[in-house]
Amino acid sequence: MIIFKKIRFKNFGSFGNRFTELELTKSPTTLVCGSNGSGKSFALLDSITFALFGKPFRKINIPQLQNSINSKESIVEIFFEIGNDEYKIRRGLNPKIFEIFKNDKMLNQDAKSSDYQDLLEKQILKMNFKTFSQVVILGSSSFIPFMQLTASDRRSVIENILDIDVFTTMNNLLKTKTTECKENLKDISHKIDLQNQKIEYQKIIINKTKSSSNIEEIKTEIQQKTNNYKVLLDKIEKENLTKKQIDETVYSDNVKELNKLNKLISQLESKKETIIDELSFYDKEEICQKCKGKITEETKNKNILELTEKLKTIDTAYAKFQENIKNIENLISNINIDREYNKNIDGKIQEFEKQAYAIKISLDNLKSKISIDSDESVEVEKEKIKLSEMEKELNMLIIEKEDKKEDLINYEYAYTLLKDGGVKSKIIRYYLPAMNKNINKYLKSMDFFVQFFLDEEFNESIKSRNRDEFSYMNFSEGEKMRIDLSLLLAWRDIARMKNSVNCNLLILDEVFDSSLDAGGTEEVMKLLNILGNNNSNVFVISHKADQIVDKFTSVLQFEKKNNFSRMVG
Repeated sequence: MIIFKKIRFKNFGSFGNRFTELELTKSPTTLVCGSNGSGKSFALLDSITFALFGKPFRKINIPQLQNSINSKESIVEIFFEIGNDEYKIRRGLNPKIFEIFKNDKMLNQDAKSSDYQDLLEKQILKMNFKTFSQVVILGSSSFIPFMQLTASDRRSVIENILDIDVFTTMNNLLKTKTTECKENLKDISHKIDLQNQKIEYQKIIINKTKSSSNIEEIKTEIQQKTNNYKVLLDKIEKENLTKKQIDETVYSDNVKELNKLNKLISQLESKKETIIDELSFYDKEEICQKCKGKITEETKNKNILELTEKLKTIDTAYAKFQENIKNIENLISNINIDREYNKNIDGKIQEFEKQAYAIKISLDNLKSKISIDSDESVEVEKEKIKLSEMEKELNMLIIEKEDKKEDLINYEYAYTLLKDGGVKSKIIRYYLPAMNKNINKYLKSMDFFVQFFLDEEFNESIKSRNRDEFSYMNFSEGEKMRIDLSLLLAWRDIARMKNSVNCNLLILDEVFDSSLDAGGTEEVMKLLNILGNNNSNVFVISHKADQIVDKFTSVLQFEKKNNFSRMVG
């Protein structure tokens, strides 16, 4: 289990040149309050995610994390322990700093920065930013709830929590090994073909040696084979000149760009659906769901106009992305055509090389025959020794080929086990009942009586009322918040069971300020107090301090003075 103990920072966000220090294990439940812009989120959200993952929790550009007045020596340090080991992560801007300390000793920084970050995420924290935000933070700003993640991102989070993402890494390595094995098999098969040709020609040489051909006939044959050899070399050179030039970097960059554009298309489609739902609401409804007041015609028309403009902007971007996707797909298709063309050329060249090699072997033997002693028995014996060596080499190649075939069978079997439908699926299937049980337990504890189920693909099924089936998007914002909180707490329970991404820290950002009514607030506080008494440290960022302050064991208050934020409690 990770115990986050302390975070300290200076010249970070709106904070000044003196270190501000937050004790993270001081109290079971802590209320974090202060006016807008006082630095609450910088102090608790952005500082922690920047220290651990090198980026803020909210959608802020990295340079904006640095205090704009002092503009230098922006430092964030986080302290935590795992088992008997104490860790400190020190990260800064201007100058750029990234250091990992274990038991007061800095870990080797020889690797590049991305590898150093991989070390932190994969070997120390054992979770990435996406998983951290699902089991530690529930926020209203820049937070994407689990139910609004894509199917692949949901799977990634669960695999990280269950500590089975190592199977994905293994599978990627296995794909590389499988490709290498296939290439080796192809290369060995080519060598076997060549060796068989060499053996056949060697047998011919032995027979010719036995027949004792005269020197003039051998010279004539040498001349003919020399001419044939030159013709083949010319053919090989000409074929090489016809090969297409392919820039693999361009190909790789375009594939990455295509994936990026497809992801953006998916995001645009999701945004479009949301806007269409809002337009439908204003078209059908007269009462505001939040304030319960009547929506005026002016407000309705204004909102419809804004939503329509957003929809037009999305459609324009969508069309542009589609056009870019089409252009990139055409480019990739052309590169693949060139690849296929080069493959055919390589086949021709390979065949010419086989023929040229066979002729060269024959020439070498013919030339040596002229200079060798005329004693036929000695000559034949030498050629037979060569033949024996060739046959031994052939047998070794055949054994190597069989070994590679067996390796390939094992790789393909392992690939079947490691893909999504294999071992990972069995592990997920094993934990799925516990996940659903915990989710429904927390929903029930907040007086939200629905039956919530996730399937093996992490698609939800929610039954409510008279057992009608709903999806996550059917519910109000307050109900969604209860679902989001239940999922977050359930993931923490599963992480605790697996001892994978389990940690003491839980941060709720403005959860009480948005969609929860008084009853919902009471229900959530009951859960938080239970968590606080269970080796967890819960921090709640809220603007409703006067309404809920008595429900917490401690309070952190922030204020801004002379354009600098500071902690006053």
